[in-house]
Amino acid sequence: MTVKYLSNKCLLNIAILILFAILSIGYSQAQTSDDSLERRVEKDIVWIKQWTKSNVPDFHLVKILSMINSVNIPKEEKDSILYFYPIPHWGGMNTIIAEPNFQSLNPSELFTYCMINYEWYNQNCSGRIITKQDEPQLYGTFYRKYREFVWSDRQLNALKQHRDTIFHLLRNVISKDGFIGTNSLLMMESLNFREGIPIVLAQLDKKENNDLYTLLMLLMMKGDNAKFKKTKIYENIYGPESHIRTSIDNSQENRDLIRNMAKSFFEQNDK
Repeated sequence: MTVKYLSNKCLLNIAILILFAILSIGYSQAQTSDDSLERRVEKDIVWIKQWTKSNVPDFHLVKILSMINSVNIPKEEKDSILYFYPIPHWGGMNTIIAEPNFQSLNPSELFTYCMINYEWYNQNCSGRIITKQDEPQLYGTFYRKYREFVWSDRQLNALKQHRDTIFHLLRNVISKDGFIGTNSLLMMESLNFREGIPIVLAQLDKKENNDLYTLLMLLMMKGDNAKFKKTKIYENIYGPESHIRTSIDNSQENRDLIRNMAKSFFEQNDK
């Protein structure tokens, strides 16, 4: 029997065909996954709009929008604005107003500007759209929100300089709108507004919202609450084995424990 060996050129061609087949299968699977996600998004679009809804202050809103609109934003960035925000909610380096204009903002103007505009864009290539089927759990962070859009250092520093005034304005907006929007959640977390715990608890009395439990846990964690740190919830959510996507069961026991500990934490710090 004669054994015929394949030439190097032939082996190369076979290898290319195998690689092409593998890539084709992977692409096909990715397309199927993307199509599935698209169908989920289309199905849950009403929920997504509500879940990502922001509080829009009316303090000097026309003036602030005029400032933002005066920035020369490239057409491609305007076209990429996420469609489910109630008003254009830009993020990225192209939306930074000039320094003299920023320094001229009084506290209420600063508040409105920061609530509707994030000056920095931090791309997250592993991020994904979250649909309603992802909602049941209680998470330790707001990673599922649009964290690619974030406040710049100058925005955060200015907000912290007027912390008491910003909290007063935030409380008024939430009271007027009747809900705590995504931007308000992030504002309360970023400025560590533990004095806002009663506002969160009042909202939970009206309607359950998993993100509000996340906010309560973040406030207790940032406040170094000793009692909270001794719980199984803390160990699971923020312990050494946790990660950004860690969650706990959305059980009545967990919800009650978080609410009661947050109330106790506020009362302890309010004395």
